[in-house]
Amino acid sequence: MNRDKNTKSPNSDEDMERFGSPERDQPTVELKPIDENNWYECTELEVSDEQKNVFPVSVVYWLAESAYCGFTPLAVYTGEELIGFAVYAVDPDDGSYWIMAYMIDHKFQHKGLGRSGMEELVRYIHDKHGCDKIVLGHRAENERASRLYASLGFEEVGRDGIEIIRELTLSKS
Repeated sequence: MNRDKNTKSPNSDEDMERFGSPERDQPTVELKPIDENNWYECTELEVSDEQKNVFPVSVVYWLAESAYCGFTPLAVYTGEELIGFAVYAVDPDDGSYWIMAYMIDHKFQHKGLGRSGMEELVRYIHDKHGCDKIVLGHRAENERASRLYASLGFEEVGRDGIEIIRELTLSKS
């Protein structure tokens, strides 16, 4: 397993502080459940045209899969404005927590909201479930996501032909 010298996995309470509260210049985001008041607005979220090959599945698909497969979908807000979408789930085989989908609408990209949202998602999953590992996958050609996840401490642990699999090791709550 390759480890970038500039990143480390948060495996202690001090390391989790990085995910504790947003830095002063970093935009604040909040995760909210998807319900009858915001589900339709979520379906209108879109990535940019250039990103459709690395995030090819619509929010509608993720909402349907969440409803029938036990995934947890969350809306990402800054203030009262919906800016993105996330889905996570528990692997029934090994109990690990997977971030299944994460996206920021194209109108809100390049503003630091993607980083803030991912940090909030890690905090949320860790605080709610006390897990010691979060896993995600991303398309190999999605270099922006690759850089973001690596900078947050997600280490590459495998490739399956289409996706790079990354893990973030956390301390148990």
